[in-house]
Amino acid sequence: MKTFKYTVVILMAAVLFLSFAVQLPAATSSEIEQELMCDCGCNDMLVNCTCERSEQMRGIIDGMIDEGKSKEEILALFVSQFGESILSSPPRRGFNLVAYGAPFVGLLVGVGIAFVFVRRWRGRDSDDESGPHDDGYSSPGDEMDSRIDDELRKMEDDI
Repeated sequence: MKTFKYTVVILMAAVLFLSFAVQLPAATSSEIEQELMCDCGCNDMLVNCTCERSEQMRGIIDGMIDEGKSKEEILALFVSQFGESILSSPPRRGFNLVAYGAPFVGLLVGVGIAFVFVRRWRGRDSDDESGPHDDGYSSPGDEMDSRIDDELRKMEDDI
């Protein structure tokens, strides 16, 4: 039983040692640049921009990575300086969720509207095939069809 306790203590010590000794790989500069916009006014992502201001921003990012700052800390610094507009995509919280959900809601509404119109159009087609209306009047389409038929017969007789 004592060996079991010693084994557990040794394993726990090894896990603690490894958790402090092994660090997760730091974020690369290009990963951070993909999540930021250049603030020079070109509306390009920082990773794609080639202006002088983008080089300054890359230098700031590289310096912060060298200091051991995490990706979240670097992004938070840029957001605190420039606001959320510096991010290449809006954060998924609050009112920004509308930007992520609106396309799907719009798609569902569009499919629903299309479904309603298709059903109505099919209903009209089946009504037109049933023949003259019950009220005794013919539709303008029927009158036009009969006039066209008459004109075609006259043209055939003239030939």
